[in-house]
Amino acid sequence: MIGLVLVTHAGLAEELLRGAEMIVGPIESAETVGIRPGDQADAIMERIAEAVKRVSVDGALIMTDMFGGTPSNMSLSFLEADRIEVLTGVNLPMVIKFAAERDRIAVAELATSLKECGRESIAVAGDYLK
Repeated sequence: MIGLVLVTHAGLAEELLRGAEMIVGPIESAETVGIRPGDQADAIMERIAEAVKRVSVDGALIMTDMFGGTPSNMSLSFLEADRIEVLTGVNLPMVIKFAAERDRIAVAELATSLKECGRESIAVAGDYLK
């Protein structure tokens, strides 16, 4: 099973996981790391490392809120070919799809699938009324 670590600014990670679990039920091997103002870099790295260690059986996917932000930058050091991937720009549909696909495909393939899911889930509602 591929594990999930959500790493975001503030409490977004916890709320994304909570929202996904409202829809699909409990998601095993999933951890959250919220980064807050004043958190020290070494403490953040330790929290991410511990979360990855707890969830990683057949690898792990670290999903962050924004490319180039502290959560993403800190997570990049955990990249490990064919085992741990980092995916940025996380949204709720991506977390839900993660729960559905995590046992079926490899980490890299899962990351690519979720990236596409994230893109496809963004819409301007008014476009459907034209």
